[in-house]
Amino acid sequence: MIHTFYARNYGCLVDTEASLTPLHAFIGPNDSGKSTLLHGMRTLVQFAGSHFQQDKGRWKPFDPYLPTEPPSHELPQSPHDILLECGVDGGWYAIKTGLRSLEERTGERRSSDTSLYHGRSVAPRPSTWFSTVPRDAPQEGKHPSERHILSQIYQARLVRFDPDALREPSGLIPETQPVGFLDDRGHGLAGIYFAIRNRNDDAFSRIVDDVRRHFPTIKGLRVKVVTSSEVVLEVELVNGARVEAARLSEGLLYYLAFAALRYMDPVSLLLVEEPENGLHPARIAEVMRILRAIVEESGTQVLMATHSPLVVNELKPDEVSVVTRTAEGGTRVKRIKDTPDFEERSKIYALGELWIAYANGEDEAPLLEGTEP
Repeated sequence: MIHTFYARNYGCLVDTEASLTPLHAFIGPNDSGKSTLLHGMRTLVQFAGSHFQQDKGRWKPFDPYLPTEPPSHELPQSPHDILLECGVDGGWYAIKTGLRSLEERTGERRSSDTSLYHGRSVAPRPSTWFSTVPRDAPQEGKHPSERHILSQIYQARLVRFDPDALREPSGLIPETQPVGFLDDRGHGLAGIYFAIRNRNDDAFSRIVDDVRRHFPTIKGLRVKVVTSSEVVLEVELVNGARVEAARLSEGLLYYLAFAALRYMDPVSLLLVEEPENGLHPARIAEVMRILRAIVEESGTQVLMATHSPLVVNELKPDEVSVVTRTAEGGTRVKRIKDTPDFEERSKIYALGELWIAYANGEDEAPLLEGTEP
């Protein structure tokens, strides 16, 4: 997993470091940098495991939120450079702007005793000015191979579900292709359930049983073929009526999307924006159990940005970080268990309540600094 993430000059992440656990949540006021943290990690992992491409001026598979032109300066250690860096078991991985051009690096190979990365370029396109850089001091003097590091951070999936996207008909997923959403919003949910049913009957049955338990009016879940190449979701109610996805409740659609995540092809990093959206409080707890099961069963690291104390209540103190932002220093990240007087405060407040008691956008300072407002 990624145990440390560092970013410099990436959006509001001026000089930001975060310590992470296998399941971890970022909490804090709006515009504090929670989503930027997730996007930065997603960009870093995409560079490690694959490439970016440009199509008609747009980045694919997603916008890495990086400048489109190289900096005007030539100094490799300029404070204006963007740096994204993460620590994994046994080593570090990073991308950085402002280094020598790709042409100047052609044929360059560093030996493993002086570099973690062997001069490998992780360019999104041939004319890029991004490249991997070594960490100055590898952990405990270890110099793991580049292949070892990259094998641990091979792919990231980010979701911020939208009910309209979840409702739409979708195409079928060939047996040779991995099971996953078509985009961050959740397009392709019906096709995913078609694939789960065909490839893993037991998994589909478990999901249906869970849906029946949590939504008592539902008898069954169907994937209805509407054309030779498109399917839609449909539920059957206990009274025999059938309801297509266009008329399903948002809460049910959100739950089905999270339930499907557990049976998709695994990734090294799953990033979730506001998992509480549209869910009844009892379903929030169930979604958190699903996310923890993903960590335990597949080894996927799950990181979240949330505003919900109910999400936080399902986590341990070392699994929650408070994110704040100032105009001068940018985004700061601190684990909630490391905030002043945490032990005393935690005797009074549940973990989610501890944060929500200070979550008006102004009083996070006492929580972080240990001074009363």
